[in-house]
Amino acid sequence: MLFSLQKTLAMLVMPLGLVWVLLAGMTLWSQKLRRPAFTAGLGFLWILLALAGNPWVGRRMMAHLEQQIPTPDLERGPVLDAICVLGGGTELDAQGRPHFGISGDRLAEAARLWHSGRARCLVASGRGNDGLHGDRDLAQETRTLWMGLGVPAAAIRVVETPCFITRDEIAAYRAMSEQQHWGRVGLLSSAWHLPRAMSLARKARLDAMALPCDFQGRPRRFRPQELVPQMEGLRLTQLAAWEMLGQMVGR
Repeated sequence: MLFSLQKTLAMLVMPLGLVWVLLAGMTLWSQKLRRPAFTAGLGFLWILLALAGNPWVGRRMMAHLEQQIPTPDLERGPVLDAICVLGGGTELDAQGRPHFGISGDRLAEAARLWHSGRARCLVASGRGNDGLHGDRDLAQETRTLWMGLGVPAAAIRVVETPCFITRDEIAAYRAMSEQQHWGRVGLLSSAWHLPRAMSLARKARLDAMALPCDFQGRPRRFRPQELVPQMEGLRLTQLAAWEMLGQMVGR
């Protein structure tokens, strides 16, 4: 109990916690001044920040997305001809060397499946425009990390076409699949991203098996400090809201 209290107090003096407390104070002060419209606006912002920064809310939103994709049993059945891995799992260090990013589980899971003999080759794709010295080649960054994990160059295919968005990656996978005459293809990405990716795959007539990883929505024991808005909650709700918006507009 004391530990939870200490954590809660610490969260309240963090930047998000301070903003949340300040909004609460301003709401109460506005109510005291009998300014109902301003009070309602401040109260709405206080509730919005409380929900958007709540890790429990974020995990529930992620779970809603992740539950749309069943996890296949790859230990049985035919070997996949290729596993196509959507970009976004890499970052660069200060020297420009690739390393696993926040969604790096995509790359590790693909390498694990190849090492376990469940796929004949791995396919990397993606470009990024956040580089200080130009666009980043996410596919080559992925290739470098896979080779560091013991996947031979001969088992790696790289999409040369610049793909900045998921829809472009799906189109490139379909073209490569037809060119290589692949019969069984897996589409691997974060579980919360796969509902949108699989919808795009169906529209592009790419016949692929969904391979989820990087689960973010698994339930955890309630902790009082999570009532205070925090960065984890904002990250999860932002990702989930982005995916839900993408599903709504079909992109």
